[in-house]
Amino acid sequence: MKKLLVLFLILVLAFSVVACSPSEEPGKNGQTSGEPVVGGTLRIGVQSEVANVAAWRLRSPQETLIWSAIYEPLFKMGANGEVVPYLAKSIEADPENLTYTVTLREDVYFSDGSHLDADVLLWNFENFKENSQIAGRYFSDVESFEKTGDYTVVIHLSRWNSQMPFSLTENPGLMYSKKAFDEHGYDWCMENPVGTGPYKLENWVFGESKTLVKNENYWNKDATVYFDKIEFPVIPEEMTAQAALLSGDIDAFYGPSNATMAEMLEKGGFHVTSGKLRSRIIFLIFGSDVKGDSPLEDVRVRQAISYAIDSEAIAKNIDKGLTYACRQYAVPDTPFYNPEIEGYGYDPEKAKQLLKEAGYENGFVTTIYVGLDNPFEDYMVAIQGYLKEVGIGVNLVYQDVSLWSTKTMFEIDDGMVLIGHGFGANLVNQMADNFSKRAVDGSGMLKLSKLHPDDLHEEIMAAISATDEETMYKHVHAAGKMIIDKYCLGYPVVMGPFANVLMREDIVDDHWIAHYSDFFDYTGVYRVQ
Repeated sequence: MKKLLVLFLILVLAFSVVACSPSEEPGKNGQTSGEPVVGGTLRIGVQSEVANVAAWRLRSPQETLIWSAIYEPLFKMGANGEVVPYLAKSIEADPENLTYTVTLREDVYFSDGSHLDADVLLWNFENFKENSQIAGRYFSDVESFEKTGDYTVVIHLSRWNSQMPFSLTENPGLMYSKKAFDEHGYDWCMENPVGTGPYKLENWVFGESKTLVKNENYWNKDATVYFDKIEFPVIPEEMTAQAALLSGDIDAFYGPSNATMAEMLEKGGFHVTSGKLRSRIIFLIFGSDVKGDSPLEDVRVRQAISYAIDSEAIAKNIDKGLTYACRQYAVPDTPFYNPEIEGYGYDPEKAKQLLKEAGYENGFVTTIYVGLDNPFEDYMVAIQGYLKEVGIGVNLVYQDVSLWSTKTMFEIDDGMVLIGHGFGANLVNQMADNFSKRAVDGSGMLKLSKLHPDDLHEEIMAAISATDEETMYKHVHAAGKMIIDKYCLGYPVVMGPFANVLMREDIVDDHWIAHYSDFFDYTGVYRVQ
């Protein structure tokens, strides 16, 4: 019998793990000489205001950056991609009875002093399933939740889902104070974060800055919380952010363009810390007009667009070599990567031939949408230029960030979406969310598209229901080949590190971002003298 994936996870989770950091010795990013300074303020510039606050509503990388100081997950990812306990101390899988049993630590408290126990965990699970816009990605196979002990909750499934332990390292694993919800109500919680993390919100001037202060009730006494405060000033312009870094007005800047990173690294006195457990793909997703008359419904047109774009040049010239071209919806050197996928290299003549075969020899006009909080303007302009060369006109539409992650991107049905998202241990869930028929009722980019092939849906669902690793990866590889080679549902423009923070050299990332999976650990960053 093949080694069961779930049994492997049980064994991994059975080991004792120190809660303050991963079990391995983390590497450090930044100046490592000198002693860590306890106290003071860490100032991290961000490009725009956040749209979501409540733990169950978080979507964007910037929301993750800020609220990771307040919210913590049940489980984290280890250096090799394994699931390790954090707020929970174990998860036990039972495929035969379609259940997972989650057992909490007994010493976890929220910043408002309330205790994390089974009642609170049960409420968090039920609230996420009912109120999160991405519940379908993670809990579509969940039938119910059951409290079975003071610190134990059982997840009952309608069918087996191999991804549940991984899912609890992500949004569904974030814990919000039930006491705060009961006392203040849903609307209050949408504007006020209350978590178990090392910091709590002190002040928020919308559109200008947020100030977080140390949580004196922090449960993890083994961890050192170095900074007294963390400030997140909003700095929309990168030139302004560069000046603030040079003057010392800010210590770090989140999500800089690759051009800015290259320029500041060349100046000296700065370094970049990046998430090493995840990569970020910039993906051009092809929509389909619900009226039924879109050129994008023809796979030859979608392939032509893919052949028309020179990703190697984009990575070299726009991203200064800090990203790379990848021809599939998976990260190289991970088990999800399929070497049999051919993909699309730069071949404008092939693009023109395919357009001619599809009946669009004279071209057509389409639209690309992007959220304003994404630094993709250079990509958009480059893609527009490449497509013009093969006869395709492109209108570029930039959507306001406050609407992008909550409404607009789910209503696009007449063109393409340029989106960036992280790849980690949730790749199967992301495939389901974006490309399976489940996307129609969920939060995927192809929500309103007609492009949900039956055989692709079946492969993705087979990966989710697999009970051993070999079978899961077999179906993932088959689904990946369908997404790119067979149906060309999207084009991977470039790939690179998921999270980049440009920092002054006296800021050290011990296990803050460099070793994070989905959420940052603010006990892992400090200043040295």
